[in-house]
Amino acid sequence: MSLMSQASRTAPQMLLHLNRHLAFSTASATSSESPDVRKMLTPAELLSPESQKRCMEKMLSLPAFPRPKSLTPSRREKQTSAVLIALCQERGTDEISLLYTRRSRHMRSHSFQISFPGGRRDDHDTSYVDCALRETEEEIGLPRHRITVWGEANQLHLPRTSSIVPVVGVVPDFSISELRLNWEEVEEAFSVPLRSLMVPKATRHTQFRSGYSGPVFVVDHHRIWGITGYLTHLFLHCLLPPSLLPDCLKTNIKFVRPFKLPPKLPHHREHSATDPSMRT
Repeated sequence: MSLMSQASRTAPQMLLHLNRHLAFSTASATSSESPDVRKMLTPAELLSPESQKRCMEKMLSLPAFPRPKSLTPSRREKQTSAVLIALCQERGTDEISLLYTRRSRHMRSHSFQISFPGGRRDDHDTSYVDCALRETEEEIGLPRHRITVWGEANQLHLPRTSSIVPVVGVVPDFSISELRLNWEEVEEAFSVPLRSLMVPKATRHTQFRSGYSGPVFVVDHHRIWGITGYLTHLFLHCLLPPSLLPDCLKTNIKFVRPFKLPPKLPHHREHSATDPSMRT
């Protein structure tokens, strides 16, 4: 899914509004992994009932995404989808990571792009949670009984694509080897430790010609951008308490004026035809 390649100039204001809306603390935080932060980033801290309550309260109160005036409604916007944001407790280390997939090369749209497991809600789904769990099992073979659901977020109405409901869940004792990928839909599945998403070298942004910027996370050879980068940015702000939010995630993405192409020069033949010196 590629929201950020569809949005317009209001996207940076959206991120600014989102950060203000969630009312994050302005207390100073380290921009890299200090021993204190490393000590606090434990499963007991991140997966506690208090963490769940804080995270889901923020996810349920997300502000609406403003529609860019330049974008007309699309038929896709009448559709609804759900994605699973899975907090995986890695087997053997207990480290907490997020689960991502790379869309299959066989997909008609956005092939090879990184996304969260999930997809369009159909008539047989009893809820968005049911949709996210069904799609996750169909795509990567992770059964729903392995997932402890925290809840679902506020529905995000996005321009030029289906509305999305993020569902948050925890997968204990997780191993990437237990997954069974549906190769028609998923090219790759991988997990990224939360620590790796919270360091300056991983947090970047993409600047598009239309003038807006979107959050990007680069970990190893994986580039998480578009709607998935936006959801990752949003979720980390909801999950992490202000004392654990590093400076690299607090920085507001700046708006840059749209890139303008230089005037098109006349073709050589056109120029020759109008040059009196070339006439015979």
